Amino acid sequence: MVIENKYQFDVLRKEDFDNYNDFLKNNLKSHFGHSLEARELICKYFKFIPNYVVAKDVNGKIVGSLPLFEARSFIEGNRMVSIPFFPYGGVIAINEECEKKILEFAINLTNKNKCKFLQIREKNLVKGLVYDDFLVQTSIINFILDLKSNEEEMFNSLDKRVRYDIRKSRKYGLRVEIGKSKNLLDDFYEVYLNTRKKRGLPSWDYNLFLDALEKWNTRVAITYDNDKPIAGCFLFMEKDIIEYAFAGADYKFNYKCPYYSLIWEIISYGIKNNYKVLEFGGSNKQMNEGKIYSFKDRWCSEKHSVAYYFYANDDKDIPIMEESFGLYKLYGFVWSKLPKKVIRFISPYVLREFS
Repeated sequence: MVIENKYQFDVLRKEDFDNYNDFLKNNLKSHFGHSLEARELICKYFKFIPNYVVAKDVNGKIVGSLPLFEARSFIEGNRMVSIPFFPYGGVIAINEECEKKILEFAINLTNKNKCKFLQIREKNLVKGLVYDDFLVQTSIINFILDLKSNEEEMFNSLDKRVRYDIRKSRKYGLRVEIGKSKNLLDDFYEVYLNTRKKRGLPSWDYNLFLDALEKWNTRVAITYDNDKPIAGCFLFMEKDIIEYAFAGADYKFNYKCPYYSLIWEIISYGIKNNYKVLEFGGSNKQMNEGKIYSFKDRWCSEKHSVAYYFYANDDKDIPIMEESFGLYKLYGFVWSKLPKKVIRFISPYVLREFS
């Protein structure tokens, strides 16, 4: 525990969980990455050690937090991350002074635990001097689509190439289902594994998705050709935002444009349920030969850099993200040759080596 001026800083304990949840409910910048549910899933499925830094005022009320995990790896070494595998973490607090002190505590905790570096992902570049001592990298672009008030206005606002492919998908009589049933999750996971294999990426554990479906405000969306699932995605719903988080397809049916019918129905669902934004997630022109970047760019009305902030005593310990993309491409080629059953079995062990 550290006490500085009017704030007390410590690592979150179980007896403070209710206090912490109350803080999140009253903070406009909080999101599911800060939640205790995210903490539970990362601990359970990735075996990382939680170190949620919290600040309390003189009355013991939590007024700031930084969700951190000690991620232990034979490949990358031990590092502190906010937060592993989810899009964003980041510091949130009652004011900038408190945020700055939380980061100082996090740096000391990183050194105390002998981690090589501290990494924090923020949704946007943070203004001011909060991250003044950190090195920032902005290699990932997040794509955002602002939802209109009705479907007609929304459709007419889309790129003409997107409108063409939505109409094309309709000609094949595809249908889309959105919900929380286990049957939908089973269909999603099958097409999700197809895509992870094709792109040479490890897959999340099926039971992690099942837990998230049961405990969070999440949905599964599936495109069907008759009764065959040919595309799908897993959605996180946060305040007035839908996040298009994980996706997959049966590539034999790409000529029917199943992703276009899928995304259009998600947009329609969002408009009907008063969501304001659909986030497509991050990419860049080096990933997947720029194909995913181009696909998302066609849909979206806005894009911005995701800020990766790093701190280390020795700058040589900070990974250079641009250099890692070439290595991932090589690993991915090898990974893509593995059978889906093998990918599903070994993915949890491989994922723990990265964050």
